[in-house]
Amino acid sequence: MKLLVDVGNTRLKWASVAGDARLRPGGVFAHTEGSLVAELRREWGALARVESAWVASVVSSAREEELAAFVRERFGLRAQFVRSPAVALGVRNAYAEPERLGVDRFLALAAAHAREARLQVLVSAGTALTVDALDAAGQHLGGLIVASPLAMRQAIVAGTARVVARGGQLRERPRSTADAVVTGSLYAAAGANERFSASLVSPGEAMPPLLLGGGGADELEPLLGQVERVHDLVLHGLALWAREAGTPDG
Repeated sequence: MKLLVDVGNTRLKWASVAGDARLRPGGVFAHTEGSLVAELRREWGALARVESAWVASVVSSAREEELAAFVRERFGLRAQFVRSPAVALGVRNAYAEPERLGVDRFLALAAAHAREARLQVLVSAGTALTVDALDAAGQHLGGLIVASPLAMRQAIVAGTARVVARGGQLRERPRSTADAVVTGSLYAAAGANERFSASLVSPGEAMPPLLLGGGGADELEPLLGQVERVHDLVLHGLALWAREAGTPDG
């Protein structure tokens, strides 16, 4: 069994894949709260016959070393930290310095391309909002990193004396401060996506298909029109990577 770990800015998600190549959901928890090792002991206490551990991480090297040390202790394995390459899994990275593209973004693009090869836009609404485009040949066309709607609201509340967002809702014409903050944050995120998507097509052409995932997807979806909801694309991309790489030596 291969252990797959997606360590985002806020949450750690994991899954496993065995001989049938089917992704088996594992668990998810906020790794910024409490002890990472204690959480991993609870999550992985019953796991057996782990042959390799593959990690997609966007956190600090110190946090990665915590995870690597626990993998060594628990399974006697060296954790394999994936970094974004120039080309892999049918995807060509648009960055001049490929490793600077977040590996979560690269793996999600690889999973989307494996799912269907076409011009498409992938939106991930997490701690940050990322928007990436990919063409039918697997060429990454670049992307955006935007403050998530939640981060926008937190920044406004923290930076002003009398603005609150608690209890605010999405309204077409907000008539309270809380509704104005919530609606403004969602409009800003949706507008960034719309402008980026429009740049990919000629005037009058249909917008490319939009894949939406991440913990903040529910509140953003009503403003994005027709979308395809996707789940765990990073883990699916990591499964593709692990299959391509085989089983490394511990």
